[in-house]
Amino acid sequence: MLITVESLEKELKQGNANNIYLLYGEEIFLLEACLKKIKNNFGKIISGINYIKIDVNNINSLIADIQTPAFGYERKLIIVRDSRNI
Repeated sequence: MLITVESLEKELKQGNANNIYLLYGEEIFLLEACLKKIKNNFGKIISGINYIKIDVNNINSLIADIQTPAFGYERKLIIVRDSRNI
């Protein structure tokens, strides 16, 4: 389902974040602002435990990162950047 930035912001303000978002486009500032709002809405972030960044250098670990539980946390935030280059 395609949603607007305004709809995304409304979802996040209401605490109704979905399980997956695909942010894309050429407006880097807007993409970064949306990502920042998602991260702020997510709560406490601990890199390697409930927060994983995937890029060209570590794409091979994506499946393992998805399958590994977020020890001590209900959810895990995985961000894949520059996926068009992967």
